[in-house]
Amino acid sequence: MIFNFFTLFIFLQEVAMADVMRSNGKIFVVVVISLIILFSLFLYLYRIEKKIESIKKNK
Repeated sequence: MIFNFFTLFIFLQEVAMADVMRSNGKIFVVVVISLIILFSLFLYLYRIEKKIESIKKNK
């Protein structure tokens, strides 16, 4: 029961923080940075996969 109240409190706090960031226009910065990080992660995984394939092919 206490966990539910704690979760609700954190959720309401995050919503308020998101509203502030949206009103300041900073939410776009957060979205862009998140997309850059995700794109970089996928690119890294793709490159690792290609390296693994080339190592398997050479054996």
